[in-house]
Amino acid sequence: MIILKNQTLYKCSYCGQRKLSRKGCFLHENYYCQNELSPHMIGEEEKKRNCPHNNTETRYRYIPGEAVKEPDYISCLDCGARVNPCRDYPC
Repeated sequence: MIILKNQTLYKCSYCGQRKLSRKGCFLHENYYCQNELSPHMIGEEEKKRNCPHNNTETRYRYIPGEAVKEPDYISCLDCGARVNPCRDYPC
């Protein structure tokens, strides 16, 4: 966390986003920052790598120009990672 001089603003060390309070900056850095070097994203990547992906669900998308959905990809419900695009269906 960087405290900017002559201002009452706090700046995220990873993405540079400015926050009004120290607590807000702390929460942003540890829970919401989308930079790949932030502790939050490092934890998410570690979680996705170590997940066995046993609990999966097929995600669907609309066919362009039609009112019918087709399988798009399979995602893990535990970690949110895309497991395998169209694993059960021919693409």
